[in-house]
Amino acid sequence: MYQMLSGWNSVGAIRFAGAVLCLFAFGVSQAVAQSTPSEFAELTLHQLQRQTIHEGKGSDGSVLASPWALIYEYRLSEFEGYLDGDRALSFQDVLWNGPGEQRTDKNFPVVPTVIRQSAHILGLEYKFNSYWRGHVYLPYVAQETDHISIVRDYGFFILETSGLGDVALTASYALDTPRGDSWVFSGGISLPTGSIDEEGDTPRAPGNQQLPYTMQLGSGTYDFPLELSYRPGASGNLVFGLSANLRTGRNERNYRLGNNYAASVRYEVDISPNIQATAGLHLGYSGSILGRDSSLMVEAPFPYPASITNPGLYGGQKLRAQFGLAWRVTDRLQLNMETGVPVHQELNGPQPKERWRSSIQFLRAW
Repeated sequence: MYQMLSGWNSVGAIRFAGAVLCLFAFGVSQAVAQSTPSEFAELTLHQLQRQTIHEGKGSDGSVLASPWALIYEYRLSEFEGYLDGDRALSFQDVLWNGPGEQRTDKNFPVVPTVIRQSAHILGLEYKFNSYWRGHVYLPYVAQETDHISIVRDYGFFILETSGLGDVALTASYALDTPRGDSWVFSGGISLPTGSIDEEGDTPRAPGNQQLPYTMQLGSGTYDFPLELSYRPGASGNLVFGLSANLRTGRNERNYRLGNNYAASVRYEVDISPNIQATAGLHLGYSGSILGRDSSLMVEAPFPYPASITNPGLYGGQKLRAQFGLAWRVTDRLQLNMETGVPVHQELNGPQPKERWRSSIQFLRAW
């Protein structure tokens, strides 16, 4: 592998990475756009590997040799409005107004209007040597969803969930070639520690009932995150990434979230010795939910009371523009901020569309 990489020039590698990004962009028809709290909280290994605080130098010129780093990240995102394919829909387009209007599989008596997701992610990294690093991270996730409905006493209501998400254990291997190219291969396992039994008071029946997929805190399955990151030596400011999160089996409620895949490219520029700005594109997609949680259905010709209870309406593709700043506050502390805005979404709908997402991250080495 090392000989193959060292014999491959940087220009060829850049062309290859660009071709892969194009393939991702135009070769996929199924993808998930609305995310569950579990998916939203996934801290990619690419984000962890973005930092180089381990290899930094102190103010006296000495190398910081500590193998440990602590990571804290806070994330926010918001979904509002609907898309069917790339066609925008109003809330009234999605809301079924009762017997005076024809019911179809595209309108519903209950409609989520605004979805807000947040995540507190605590990560720990250990550098075994110049090649290998290990990571563990624990997410605390929350979601709040506003709804409108034609059901009496539920004209407007809010549902909330929060708690521990899926804990992940990962490892990464870094390789530098004689030409100056840098590769990072990463993989691990995500454990089903997040709840998939969250309940709330919905119009479906009196009292608390099982909440939709979008409000569950975990996937309920053992998942395997994989990632490849590449920085060509010919252009050290560019970073390419490919990633996947592969899921196995079905959970206790007889469904499985779709596999997630992504391709990204990022450009970095130093605006001072301690501050770096970044801009990039992120293309994400996934398969739809397999199986179904029958407790979310009702006994009726149209069994799904809301779009988010239908596993077939969890597909689409999303291209997001991302912008960030990285500030090396001290020799051992780094602050990173990033915001992303979708520039194109094409969803299997009707489905809630993403408006924005932002994050702030602290990295502390000792």
